[in-house]
Amino acid sequence: MLSILETCQPRPEILAGTFNPEVFTVSLSPIIKYYAQGGSGVDNVYTNASLFFKDATYPTQGLKQALSEVFARLSGDMTVPAIHRLETAFGGGKTHTLIACTHIAYQGTNLAADVAGIIDESLLPSPGSVNVVGIAGDEIPVHKPQGDRLIPYTLWGEIAYQIGGETLYKEVEAEAASHAAPGLPYLERVFSGRRVLIMLDELAQYAARLEAAHPEGAQQLAAFLMSLIGYARNNPGIAVILTLASAADAFARQTAQLALLISQVKGEEVSEDAALGLGEQAVKGISSVVARDAVQVTPVQAAEISSVFAKRLFISVDREAAHITADEYLQLYKRNQHSLPEEASSDNMNKRIRANYPFHPTLVDFLTHKLTSAENFQGTRGVLRVLALVVRNLWLEQAAVPMIHACHLDMRSDRVVNELLGRTGSSNLMFILNADVGSIDTQDLEGGRSNAQQADVRNPHPAGYPLYEYTWKTVFLHSLVGRNEGLNSNLFGISEAGAWA
Repeated sequence: MLSILETCQPRPEILAGTFNPEVFTVSLSPIIKYYAQGGSGVDNVYTNASLFFKDATYPTQGLKQALSEVFARLSGDMTVPAIHRLETAFGGGKTHTLIACTHIAYQGTNLAADVAGIIDESLLPSPGSVNVVGIAGDEIPVHKPQGDRLIPYTLWGEIAYQIGGETLYKEVEAEAASHAAPGLPYLERVFSGRRVLIMLDELAQYAARLEAAHPEGAQQLAAFLMSLIGYARNNPGIAVILTLASAADAFARQTAQLALLISQVKGEEVSEDAALGLGEQAVKGISSVVARDAVQVTPVQAAEISSVFAKRLFISVDREAAHITADEYLQLYKRNQHSLPEEASSDNMNKRIRANYPFHPTLVDFLTHKLTSAENFQGTRGVLRVLALVVRNLWLEQAAVPMIHACHLDMRSDRVVNELLGRTGSSNLMFILNADVGSIDTQDLEGGRSNAQQADVRNPHPAGYPLYEYTWKTVFLHSLVGRNEGLNSNLFGISEAGAWA
């Protein structure tokens, strides 16, 4: 089989060990601030539009759909949706989509060469012709800030301020500063004669804090969103794109943080259960409003996740090699189908291998479905950290493997071990890893080998693969999450049928 050493070229920072996945995680606010300050500040892969589209963006179907429809709407096309809601399944992409919208809205036709293949050039606006509103709901104040500086503390006030600065805000201040939702006359004064892109991120967080701060706060937010959506639907040149996770998704793993935020808003300690209940109540009302008109867009589909990862880790991946490798794997699995699950030799698996290359689909499933359920693993950032370490180790060792499997995670690397065991709360399994599989301190054991390594010596694989170590390592990795629930968890462990790759 072809080796990934021949078919893929990692980015220099991967091989140098300087890759930082935090570079690929930024909120919308710094980008809005960057443009508000005239493009001054730190220049990086997110603020530099050309680098953003060239080095950090894989053109997923969801991204292309959102950009095409948003900017068609801004150009006056009333046949496309005015309201888009970004679904936030794993793979992220919501903030990435918002930032892509921001760059195109500000720079438009100046980015024609950079966005070729992502959005039709005819939809690009003239630079400066679109008013851009970008609001992070977890950051906007819900109380009037102290001091003389003008800082909006309502969603509708912030929208007016970002569109027309202090001048427009002062004109509508009576309503902008009120916690009662304004009506149609307010929207007409704020939007009249303007093309406006409105991006509302983390609405669930804002709704929960607003409900904690003011009686009927979430109800007033829902009333405003209903007016805003209705206005955008019936008027050309207005596009709204928002993120609103369900209460379960928004707060499930962040109840402690939510309780802290709400305690700060209320000025008194609020329990996690009370905070979660308030959050669910707040989100319920605005979700029903948004659901009526918003078109749902998933920025990254499951089949595209590996392409996103590959874009950020590799300069190039030979797609023809992906097809060749997938066909060879299929033949291998068919020759051994009597001992493998049916899915292994299916056409669907062949397609998945092509789509996920150079990562085997079972590795991607493990990372995205299991490890990311750990509260401290940090989703996409955690996956990128692990994959960067795996790629670097394979290239440093010049390991000629056809695809990257879970068994290729180097558990003798302290960085890999700290990443996996530390972030899953599994440090107490270190002695098992050393004794059974092989890790950092295995050499200090009697004989200097783990049980798996000893088994590989006693019964070596004909091709020299450390089969016992690979197998036991895979079982160990699948035991890092769901341990508290044990066999009652659908995440804990792996079946014999599931350990085929």
